[in-house]
Amino acid sequence: MPPGGGSDLTLVFYNGICYEVNTMNYPTIQQNAGRLNAWLLAFLAFALPLSTSGRSILALLILAVWLVEGGYREKLRVITTNPVAMAVLLYLALFGVGLLWTEELTNGLDVIKKYWKIMLLPVFLTAVRWDLRRTVAGFFLAGMTVAVTMTSLAWLGRLFHYADDTMRLFTWVSHSRNIAYNPTLAIAIYLLWHEVAWGRVRGVWRWLLAGLASLMMVNMFITEGRSGQLVFFVLLGLFIVQLFKKNILRAALLMAVVLPLIFALGYQFSPVFHRRMAPIYSQIVQFHNNPNTSVGLRLLFWQNSWEIIKENPWLGAGTGDFQSAYGEVNTRQSPEIKATDNPHNQYILVLCQLGIAGLAALAAIFAAQIRQAFVQRDGWERARLAFPLFFLTIMLTESYLIVSGTGFLFSVLSAVLYAQQQESSPSSGPSA
Repeated sequence: MPPGGGSDLTLVFYNGICYEVNTMNYPTIQQNAGRLNAWLLAFLAFALPLSTSGRSILALLILAVWLVEGGYREKLRVITTNPVAMAVLLYLALFGVGLLWTEELTNGLDVIKKYWKIMLLPVFLTAVRWDLRRTVAGFFLAGMTVAVTMTSLAWLGRLFHYADDTMRLFTWVSHSRNIAYNPTLAIAIYLLWHEVAWGRVRGVWRWLLAGLASLMMVNMFITEGRSGQLVFFVLLGLFIVQLFKKNILRAALLMAVVLPLIFALGYQFSPVFHRRMAPIYSQIVQFHNNPNTSVGLRLLFWQNSWEIIKENPWLGAGTGDFQSAYGEVNTRQSPEIKATDNPHNQYILVLCQLGIAGLAALAAIFAAQIRQAFVQRDGWERARLAFPLFFLTIMLTESYLIVSGTGFLFSVLSAVLYAQQQESSPSSGPSA
């Protein structure tokens, strides 16, 4: 034992001289790993709307550092006491159980692999630091600001016919056709308005955030993505209700004016929004005569998938059998249309794979999130309610939990919003 009897003193020999070093002054490898992971999570949040490969690399780095950090017993306690994390693990476990009655085992394993983004939620939940949650959210909004800037510049380039070399600099315009871009933009807009209304910013910064939110709203209508535009109106309506919750009549009147007005302005002045919205009604009406349209194909996928659900209502066809089951139905019902491996609806896909049991497990995730909105009081309870509403809406038109961008979005923002303050955590240490 070092002189002085203190267990934290260590003898260090340097150049023949013996020194006493108090190791309490030096962070352990585990503490450094915890701090590193907290910031890696912030960088992942920044990369969410920007880079597919970037977010995958950062996610794997977080996992590697998480393993090095240790503290597994404490991490397990944090995970098992978090209702959202346990609901997600139950949902994922059912896909493993669904392999027992699937006939396409290889496809079943591929299905499970597609969920690897939300499998990381427990890791992110134990990596996020309570004092850095707002920082992670801020990094996400910063990344979204970069993406909005690039798509806006690309749009201006088309509008003013910039040279081809200039346009090639703004390859971000591809995001306007990415199914994850507009939904991600919609939740970013909500979070910005949330910060303006109930956040900590004051003075000129508040006006700057309001201006940024307004710019993002314009960007919503110059980029393609009807799912994102739909959920934008849903979240805007929720924001108005939350803003005027003490006067529901005023909120209802404001929604009756503001939402149709924004829709009309977008429809009138945005060629992109007009082109995407105008054919919806006619495609629905003509569905039985011509299902080979954007809306018609979705209706056909849902109609054919319903036959699979009727045949396997309780446990589904199996984790990996949607594609083969749908192919058989498609051959009978609509052989002129190519079969699909995705009905573009998360609820229908889960019903086909795991039946009512799977749908109940999916619903339990968002029920847990909604419950946390009412039991956790730290200023973010409104966002905790908006987030499940966001996913419940967009999953009507796409299987967004298996889409890379929105899968990571679910895991990262769930970790930020639904983390619970711990007396001690795996990454405890001095605040950054």
